[in-house]
Amino acid sequence: MICYANVEAAKVWWTEVFDCKPSNVPADWDEPLPSDVVLKLPGHDEPIIVLIDRAEVQRAGLALPTDRPILFCGKIKRAHEYLEGRGASPGPIQDGGGTQFFEVRDPEGNVIEVCKEP
Repeated sequence: MICYANVEAAKVWWTEVFDCKPSNVPADWDEPLPSDVVLKLPGHDEPIIVLIDRAEVQRAGLALPTDRPILFCGKIKRAHEYLEGRGASPGPIQDGGGTQFFEVRDPEGNVIEVCKEP
């Protein structure tokens, strides 16, 4: 889950940059909120990206998520080039923890980590 002040703008960004597709909130998810936006990444059958409204989470008395999202891909250089081509300005590809990865920031400053699949 990723918190946003403007969930609709975040949805547009994820759709344009990562080519995500909107999906329905699965019935078995815990504590969905009315404003939750659920997205599928290309090549995934199930939604894995959840955009949540920061103000709504606070009003509901829930804890804000603190973990950064980590996305996995098979070809890290190709993913980096793809995101550059979509105007996302990814950081440099780095080696760490036995894998290659890079980071990209969304318009609200959230860091998304993209890692090469183990």
